[in-house]
Amino acid sequence: MRLDFPAFGTGLALSFALVTGGAALAQNDEFVKVCMATTPQKTCECISSKIPADKRQDALEGLRRSNKAMEPGGNLLDPSNLTQAQMLGLDAVVLAQADCTD
Repeated sequence: MRLDFPAFGTGLALSFALVTGGAALAQNDEFVKVCMATTPQKTCECISSKIPADKRQDALEGLRRSNKAMEPGGNLLDPSNLTQAQMLGLDAVVLAQADCTD
């Protein structure tokens, strides 16, 4: 006797999609949160939607460093203190921001 469980495969695929999609959504929410330290939410959401997935984490780290530099008493952001990946991530933010300004 053979037992087929088609719903099991579908459920597994759906679970995987929810987990991986949820991780991307959480990272997206984190990007918007960090971005909003200096930029309106609508603009941050637009920027976030334009950051390539492969640059998102580096963009987030670069943006955190940039925000820290802009705090009272912060030191100017020195590009030599950023990794190349963080610089490329910040470049992605700047390019996206150009498309998102009203």
